[in-house]
Amino acid sequence: MRVRDHVALSTAGAAVLYPWLGRDVVAAWAASILIDADHYVWFCVRERRLNPLAAVRFYNQAEAPHHAATRVLHSPFAVLTLLVLGTRKRWALPVALGMAVHIAADTHHEASMEKARAAALRRDDFTCQRCGSRETRVVAHVWRQPWLLPSYRIHNLLSLCGGCHDAAHLQGSRPLPARARTFTSVTRAAR
Repeated sequence: MRVRDHVALSTAGAAVLYPWLGRDVVAAWAASILIDADHYVWFCVRERRLNPLAAVRFYNQAEAPHHAATRVLHSPFAVLTLLVLGTRKRWALPVALGMAVHIAADTHHEASMEKARAAALRRDDFTCQRCGSRETRVVAHVWRQPWLLPSYRIHNLLSLCGGCHDAAHLQGSRPLPARARTFTSVTRAAR
């Protein structure tokens, strides 16, 4: 899930929890966003750069590397450690709550995206919608997404082969060519 989506969801959650948590809601809010620091730290160590924009580009590439070190703070061990610490230090409980909410949002997002990707691949008959290839590595690419909060509608996904997927990520957020967006409807009509 994108950082801005986490910020929006965390802010809404903090507003809802404020009557029960009071000022402690700030710690929960901050923890639910800053938990992603593990991604940035891993990027800085691996790439030997401190540029946050380069880190965003790195994680937005077609096949961004996933390493266990990018999820250190996302582990049940990290949350459990803070819960245990919370028995002695009151500040640790809202931090653990914020981290747990972030992890739950990520888990929901990943499961929903996997379901949408599988549906898009079936819809497109596992065929690249840009070049027509049926190679083994066809993936469902998110080519259109609302600016804030993710959408899991399959019309926002497009099946692409490895080369076309890499090219789509190099293009950035520019829309795909019209022929790519209409390839599905043309192939369906031909069946």
